Amino acid sequence: MASIIAEGCQFNGTVDVNGNIRVDGRFDGKMTVSDTLVVGKTGVVKAEVKTKTATIAGNLNGEIHAREGVKLQSGSRFEGNIYTKNLVIEEGVYFDGGCWRSMEGKGKAENQSRPKPDVKNASPGHAPAGTAGQGR
Repeated sequence: MASIIAEGCQFNGTVDVNGNIRVDGRFDGKMTVSDTLVVGKTGVVKAEVKTKTATIAGNLNGEIHAREGVKLQSGSRFEGNIYTKNLVIEEGVYFDGGCWRSMEGKGKAENQSRPKPDVKNASPGHAPAGTAGQGR
C-alpha cells in the first residue's frame, strides 16, 4: 500500500502510514511510516519522522528516526538530525545537522546523552558531510 502527497498539495498535521509514502508536495507536522518515506525532488518536509527507511531527493527539515537506513540523494537538502543504523550521503547534498548511529530497538533518549556537534562553529576542513566547498 502506498500513499502520496502530490506536487501542488500541502498537508499540515500528523500522518500514520501503514506501508510507504511519497511526498512530492509539502508536509509539515509528524509522520510515522511503517516502511519507506520517499521525498521527491519537489518535496518539502518539515517534520519529526519515524520510519523504517527514508530516501530524500528534495528538502527535509527536522528529525528522522529510521530503524534501517537513510539515503540523501544528490541535490537534496537536509537540515536537522538523523538517528539510524545506516546513512548514505551522495555527493552534492546539503547537510546541516547531526547524525547518530542507533541500533534497532534503541530510542532517541539514549542518543540524547551524546553531545551534539557544533556545526555552526566547526573548524576549517571539518564541514558537515556533503557541504564541503559550498561556501557556508
